[in-house]
Amino acid sequence: MNFWRLISGVMLVLSLVGCSNHPPNTAVSQGAVERSFGALNEATPLAAIIKARGIQPLDQSSPQPLLKQLAAELDKTDPDRRYRGVTYNLTQTNALDRDWLLQTPNLWNHSSADLPVYPLQCQDCIADFALPVCSTDADCAGGASCRRLAAVSAMPGRVDQRVCVGHSDLVVDRFYKLVAQARHVVDITVLQPPPDGRFVAALRNALTTLARGGKAVTVRLLVGQYPLDGGTSVSALMAELIRDAKAVPNSQLKVHVGAMWSCLGGADCASFSWNHAKIVAVDGKTALVGGHNMWSRDYLIEEPVHDLSAQLRGPAAIDASRFADRLWQFVCDHTGRDGAVQIVSYVGGEDALGTACLSQLPLPAPVPAGAISVLSVGRLGAGITADFANQGDLARDLMLGAARHTIRLVQQDLAFKKGRLDALYPESTLERLADFLLSTQGNVYIVLSNPGSVSRSGFDYSNGVTVGAVAQKIRQVARGRSSLSDTNLDNLLCQRLHMAPLRFGPDATWPGNRPIGNHSKLWMMDDRAFYVGSDNFYPVDLQEFGYIIDDRAAAAELLRSYWTPLWQWSRLAAISGHDAPQCVFAVNRSVQAK
Repeated sequence: MNFWRLISGVMLVLSLVGCSNHPPNTAVSQGAVERSFGALNEATPLAAIIKARGIQPLDQSSPQPLLKQLAAELDKTDPDRRYRGVTYNLTQTNALDRDWLLQTPNLWNHSSADLPVYPLQCQDCIADFALPVCSTDADCAGGASCRRLAAVSAMPGRVDQRVCVGHSDLVVDRFYKLVAQARHVVDITVLQPPPDGRFVAALRNALTTLARGGKAVTVRLLVGQYPLDGGTSVSALMAELIRDAKAVPNSQLKVHVGAMWSCLGGADCASFSWNHAKIVAVDGKTALVGGHNMWSRDYLIEEPVHDLSAQLRGPAAIDASRFADRLWQFVCDHTGRDGAVQIVSYVGGEDALGTACLSQLPLPAPVPAGAISVLSVGRLGAGITADFANQGDLARDLMLGAARHTIRLVQQDLAFKKGRLDALYPESTLERLADFLLSTQGNVYIVLSNPGSVSRSGFDYSNGVTVGAVAQKIRQVARGRSSLSDTNLDNLLCQRLHMAPLRFGPDATWPGNRPIGNHSKLWMMDDRAFYVGSDNFYPVDLQEFGYIIDDRAAAAELLRSYWTPLWQWSRLAAISGHDAPQCVFAVNRSVQAK
């Protein structure tokens, strides 16, 4: 997450209306977790689910594929199959195109001052995009390149127009092309604030392209909102999106824009929950999911946050829309609920906006695209259902528990401390990491955001818990599960637990000593199966969605183009593992001896 500077305001609002004292976006307080065995619902700890449903560990030596084993265990949590195809589903005929991995800014090995940037305000530039016209790279300043953006070429009089682009401006074209290629339906889910700057310009032009194409395309865009600054104005967002499309004659475009939160700590819902999933799904055939928000100041200008998303083709794309269906069902059932839900709709050719709500998109039958196995996983958080529907949490722990050789994590944080004196951790997940370290000869690698990292928009990309504090927490969990002496335990962790803050080049900070932020949500086990999605490791109770992909070729590409350069530089700041100049556990032991 990256808006926790705002959470203190949320907590103040809630305290004034007498809400519970549960921490923001956590299902239960840390002290209550071990006492919460009872009804299976959205607040039930994983240990209770595992015990009650007879969940079994995964076995890599089994002839049954790993994701098939995992799907069978998740089925046990859902005896009535209400959430298969919503918060979990296995498909085996997916494909990843050459550019399936979206990472920004994709500029490994550069110095922190060496990122070409074009400001979001610019005179004599292309309207809406604030990018200057060019003919060659020589026309562009600061190492920027002269490129053709399809999102710009879609504008009248701009066909084949070339513009100067900064370090990550090409990402807006990824969103434009996805939406503009639609033939039937588009699902977009985002987090407040809604798309802005170049991102909203790309979406606007995509909708205009669809309107001009004359096809009957339906687009849903859902914003996960929280109650600050009036939440999200769906009318204002709709006006931005259809500004040009509404002038297209004979348009058959339909657009639904919604905003929602599902739980704000009231007596009937003692948690905080809203959509955090980032999805662009088209026609049930293609989907892009991951960590990317469509925020221009956070991704496109100075000091961009690092992030990761994945795009695929195949039936797993349907799962993304079915997950969105469940959120829209909540919206349609609660329209007008004290600002918690807003909805506005548009039909091509009509002047007035409406309030029609579409709880389910019509999708085609699954179409095989390849041979890659994908398990879609999500969580519904709090307020949407009383059932356990957080299968993504359990899937993560079961997969990490099956690792034999290597676990790699790239996360913003592993701890949550905003508005609290103590830090909350994903206890069951840390137990899986500790068990892996204690029972194998394998290695755990963890790369986290730098404490104090703040984007140009002012959003935090750190929960204020240092890498060293996380290391000590992992040691504490391992200590409670091991009979090793303190010295032997520290030696083991110094050898096989590799932890570092994110680096992408030789510099430890941005210019001006500003910390570098990370927003990726990646985990990988044994360099074969990995997760890319919206779900953070630190314990929050939001709606999330992502993909677990079990494919060695895809894993190899991820290692080559993302992990290897990331660790090459991040290891220079390692505090444990063989790359650390001085292991934090050995240092602590030395201090204690004195």
